[in-house]
Amino acid sequence: MPSPIRNTALKVHRSIERPLSIKKVHSRLQSSTTHNIIGSGLEKERQELRTAKPEIVSASPLARLSTSSILRTLLLSTFFTRPILFRCGFAVFEKIAKSPSPWLNPDRNPLLRAAIYPLIYKQFCAGRNQTEIGQTSAEIRGLGFSGIVLCYGKEVQVQADKLVGYSYSSPLNTMDAEISQWADGNIRTLDMVGEGDWLGIKFTGAGTKITQALMNGEDAPAKFVEAMDRICEHAASKGCRIWIDAEQQVLQAAIDAWTFDLMRRHNAQRKQALVYNTIQAYLKSAREKVQHQLELSRREGWRLGIKLVRGAYIANDKRERIHNTKADTDASYNTIVEDLLRGRFPAQVGQGAKEIDLILAGHNTASIRKAARLASELAAQSRLKVRPDFGQLQGMADDIGCELLQVADDVQAREPSASTQAFVPKVYKCLTWGSIQECMQYLTRRLVENRGASERMKVGAAEFRKELLRRMGTGF
Repeated sequence: MPSPIRNTALKVHRSIERPLSIKKVHSRLQSSTTHNIIGSGLEKERQELRTAKPEIVSASPLARLSTSSILRTLLLSTFFTRPILFRCGFAVFEKIAKSPSPWLNPDRNPLLRAAIYPLIYKQFCAGRNQTEIGQTSAEIRGLGFSGIVLCYGKEVQVQADKLVGYSYSSPLNTMDAEISQWADGNIRTLDMVGEGDWLGIKFTGAGTKITQALMNGEDAPAKFVEAMDRICEHAASKGCRIWIDAEQQVLQAAIDAWTFDLMRRHNAQRKQALVYNTIQAYLKSAREKVQHQLELSRREGWRLGIKLVRGAYIANDKRERIHNTKADTDASYNTIVEDLLRGRFPAQVGQGAKEIDLILAGHNTASIRKAARLASELAAQSRLKVRPDFGQLQGMADDIGCELLQVADDVQAREPSASTQAFVPKVYKCLTWGSIQECMQYLTRRLVENRGASERMKVGAAEFRKELLRRMGTGF
């Protein structure tokens, strides 16, 4: 039975349901002299969002969110979208995240905790223990989301051939000990989620030795293979899925190879993929990667799971491998989605939707809206080849996330029998767990990676302000 909050937002945004027509692009995207993939094209994206605005409906999709969440998002959007505030605030945030001083540790300093926990931690993180994570998950599901993607925050990053983001002083700094500690952390993470949820994994979290092996293009060590099999088997027993995150290109070839081996063992003879590999659409080779993985899975007889993202490592990755402009990246993402949903990739010819699973992870409102609209249209015509799920970071893109939930409510209200032909969007929220300082370290890295997505918060801020004013006018 839908909650009263969900019932107030039952009408559909017709912008998603209207037929979609994405312009075809040349297989070779033209280069441009513009090299700022994050900043360039932002105004064009805003224009797209304005022209793609939904028709007037009876209630805002944001009606299902709490007033505290609306206020918190508006406050943080002010911080994210003011360059001076962002630079100063980020410097303080990073200092607190990395400081060994108890005075700057919000887990030990009650004054810092009183400021950071309700504003930052509650917006982006799952909780500090199983009880808090259970409460957060229940709240997210109560809003209509299909579940959560919970991440164990330990990872190593590569910057100028240096490994950062991992403790080197630990006496457990041997390969087997690092892998065991990381595997145990992921098992604990799985124990804190429920059926239908996801586990997000970064291979570099297994330690510096594993990261070096990835950089060198080596085969996965036996201890790592054993650990991942244990994690996969535990996830399957709980009815959960796993996505393997993409990382820097110096690591990615080996990450792909190791993930394919996991898929061979754990995705064969399944009605739904257990393991998903990540493809970054900002890479010039993204389409070739999709085609290669489709061919490989079909040839070897295992089910392919794809997580499609734009990409998050432009600040410390090989720039020549990345599209020259934001417009090129947008075209890459949108056309990959359209061709997968329509079954246009050569390797999809004669292949049913039952053989491919797809989750679209991202915060670009125009792209997500287009994808959902196209999926709805094709499903109504019995021509949808792949049914996409959607995923966003907790605390970000709530405007489009709630819009998708509103579409799902409307479809289910129109078709209570849950016709298998109708497309009902499923949306998941991705978040990490741990102490406040541990999560601040994780969020510091995500802020660096997702500055483009952070800047897009200004695009949705107007909708949050409108919703707040509506509540003020109606006494909340």
